[in-house]
Amino acid sequence: MKINTIQVLSEDEIRRIDGASRALLWEVGTLCHYEEAFDIYENIGCKVERFTDEHGKKAAMIYIPDHVVNKMLSLCSPTVYLYNRETGKPVVFGGDKVNFGSVGVASYAYDIDTDTFRVVSEQDINDTTKLCDVLPNLDFLLPHGTPAELPPMTADLYECKAQLLYSSKPFFFEVYSKENTIKCCDMIFEVSGGQENFVRKPFAALQITLTSPLHLRDDVCFGLIEGGKRGIGAFIESGPMSCGTGPATLATNVALANAEILGAFILAKAVNPEVPLVYCSWARIIDMKFAACAHGGPEFSLQRLALSQLGKYYGLPTGGGCMLSDTKAIDVQYGLEKMGNALLCALGGINMMCGMGQFADENAISLESYVVDNEIAGWIKRAVEGIRVNEDTLDINVIREVGPGGDFLNNKHTYEHYKSEQFIPSILDRGFLAIDKDPEKKLMRKRAKKHYHKLMQSYVGPQLSEECKQRIQEIIEADYSGKA
Repeated sequence: MKINTIQVLSEDEIRRIDGASRALLWEVGTLCHYEEAFDIYENIGCKVERFTDEHGKKAAMIYIPDHVVNKMLSLCSPTVYLYNRETGKPVVFGGDKVNFGSVGVASYAYDIDTDTFRVVSEQDINDTTKLCDVLPNLDFLLPHGTPAELPPMTADLYECKAQLLYSSKPFFFEVYSKENTIKCCDMIFEVSGGQENFVRKPFAALQITLTSPLHLRDDVCFGLIEGGKRGIGAFIESGPMSCGTGPATLATNVALANAEILGAFILAKAVNPEVPLVYCSWARIIDMKFAACAHGGPEFSLQRLALSQLGKYYGLPTGGGCMLSDTKAIDVQYGLEKMGNALLCALGGINMMCGMGQFADENAISLESYVVDNEIAGWIKRAVEGIRVNEDTLDINVIREVGPGGDFLNNKHTYEHYKSEQFIPSILDRGFLAIDKDPEKKLMRKRAKKHYHKLMQSYVGPQLSEECKQRIQEIIEADYSGKA
């Protein structure tokens, strides 16, 4: 029986937080500066109060009533499918499916050869994407880091390019401008053979990150609007930091995050009722001792569980940050925080578990960290499967066959079932104790480094034509200002 049992909110508490979020949307409102969004919200029944802000820019407060929330939620699907381009099989976000993926826009990489931190390069993005393509327990990709050598307003394009060229797994991409949104969509349609083919079998969606408290940035609006017009779905997440950009109590912080996510969902569905959406969260805390945003503590997974319950209450697929660590090394703290948060979230049935490859409070990546996190994800996937009880797995005939005093090591039943029953590790140390003159080589990071090179021997990557690759680069370099 599959294990999805952890709930942190009662039914009454869910209703109370839902009511608080709806009050925020209607009574407090959401600040927006994107003029096209004003009309979209107004046309579906929201109250829109336009004004000119202190910088002379047009702005509006958006007030969303209950009936609009209910109508737009009724257009949402409880399941989202994104397809692997090589196998044609979908990754299912919804129900009790638990999927693991990468995350983040790290600024630093821990170099596998020099054992030092340095800024992220485009090559790092390419290398990590290739590694993600061969990791068996990684199901989807998010952007890994921001290449330092690229012009700041083009990094999103090269991140999207890497995901298209170096992995066949489903991915989520970020956008920095309206023009880049259209370019990313065009690159995706180039690979899929046209927009119609993509919509029929989507393999990518936008990563939409909201700003707390209650502020819809321009990039959020043009991403949802331009992507929605083209049938591109979205992973929409809000990450208010308790005691910073969000209130100190977790319940109120959760209510704020929920309101922000609902507000963005409504915009997306108003643009395109058919667009697939995943309800996600990064709600977290500011550690008041260190004055730093904390992802590794229990409050991170508690808020993830609460918001996943809210998402499922609305009938939505859920996800968010679930496998993150604040430590600056692959050490005991790394394992404690990654396993603790990810296991809690998986037992809560969160569909989209983000965080593989990231550490140092989401500021760093390393190739070894992806390998270690793949091991953690495999361990957790086996744990949440539970114990299977059926005619094959509950068979006392094998005990009759062996009899008292025998053993099962060479039994046919063992050969047939041990691989499906057991989690078989790749880098965990389960061998006998041996005193080694070089204990350093036993470290987890050393084992992960060795396994990385073994994994990459099997990398093939997507089989794209040279013409397709050239067209992708041409889209990146083209002047799209007339389209934006």
